[in-house]
Amino acid sequence: MYSFIVFVHVIGALLLGSFLAFPVAFKSPLSRSGHELKISVKTLVGFTRFGHYALILLIITGGWMVMGYATYPSLLWVVLSFILLMLIGALIGMIQNNLKRVILAEDPDNALQRNKAKLNTLGWFTFVLIFTVVFVMTNRGLFA
Repeated sequence: MYSFIVFVHVIGALLLGSFLAFPVAFKSPLSRSGHELKISVKTLVGFTRFGHYALILLIITGGWMVMGYATYPSLLWVVLSFILLMLIGALIGMIQNNLKRVILAEDPDNALQRNKAKLNTLGWFTFVLIFTVVFVMTNRGLFA
């Protein structure tokens, strides 16, 4: 059973890791307008939805491994991991909210230009936090 949980956990990590491409993928809508812009932004909204699903999968399988199979995990490591995952979820939610505002705006081109800096910053901050989570998860002994 442990092997299956680790497999599902790694799948969740890969899904979340695909979110590392968001800062690069965000450049695509900037060069579009009109209907193409809406389609591109809707694709990014779907992309953020998969980021949330990946986080849920990671929290469930990670919690299962910590409670069922870990031998005395560090409380600092568990709390830090959980907080970092929650921060990533919050950032993805803020990105998704701003993208939905662009879709619902009367002038999506103008709305995207107004939110461009914020979305870019949130995307890069999420990028850095994902790398931080990977570091914390793979170096559990540092937090013992």
